[in-house]
Amino acid sequence: MRPQLFRALTYPYSTRLQLLALLDRAFNFLSYDEKIAIGAIERPHYGHCLLQSALQARALGHESIAAIELGVSGGRGLLALERHAERVEAETGVKIQVYGFDLGSGMPKAADYRDLPYVWQAGFYRMDVEALRARLSRATLVIGPVEETLKSFFQTHNPAPLGFVAFDMDYYSSTSQAWALFSAEPSRYLPRVACYFDDIVGDLDYGFNDFTGELLAISEFNATHSDRKLARPSGLRHSHKRVPMSWHEQIFLLHLFEHPAYCRLTNTLHQQQPLPPSSKRLRIVGD
Repeated sequence: MRPQLFRALTYPYSTRLQLLALLDRAFNFLSYDEKIAIGAIERPHYGHCLLQSALQARALGHESIAAIELGVSGGRGLLALERHAERVEAETGVKIQVYGFDLGSGMPKAADYRDLPYVWQAGFYRMDVEALRARLSRATLVIGPVEETLKSFFQTHNPAPLGFVAFDMDYYSSTSQAWALFSAEPSRYLPRVACYFDDIVGDLDYGFNDFTGELLAISEFNATHSDRKLARPSGLRHSHKRVPMSWHEQIFLLHLFEHPAYCRLTNTLHQQQPLPPSSKRLRIVGD
């Protein structure tokens, strides 16, 4: 049996959700948030992070935010991020600035075992820079070593507050170098920055673990920063009646505890729960 067919027939909820997704493509009746919730849209994790960041920004009075993809490769992710930016702008009214960072020439040589060289090698994921630039509609493509380009990012581009970062650096060493992005003053960020890490879930052949790769880089970041921490949002896959998907385990928030707006209310849900009418009582089985 073909792998795609086997996955379609065995993946949890697949038959029902694929039918719903097909109907939505034909009649476009699901909301953007609903498309994300059931995975009926390309890279739903980009959409979810971008949408939630824009809602946080709107609650804080920001008119625009910045979104970054680190590790662009052929450009599919950056093009998808552009499309999500258009949808999120329409949903929230918050403008989205999009940036993509990549070496351009493919992956560098692995530094040591922490870069998982049994998974990746130098030269993987080369980019056709000019072809991709011609396809981009809004994103700014920044080519060069991230240890150099990220250090000057805020001074060179003067972006809106950073709201979302997609990490697809593969290597431990490259991800560690990318922490330069999180070293600016608090005003350069939203109080909580959504982050997606591409290379932290997989089967035994990848062997992702806390002692190598992106997970090790995250642990070291947290160990060396007291006022800024990367943490998974607990229970993400169970909230809003969302269908459990692997990307729920790949989302982190950068919490900037020292941010002047960190404690400002951004949750817009109704927070008061009045008593029920006196005629109502708890229904008990057999009552």
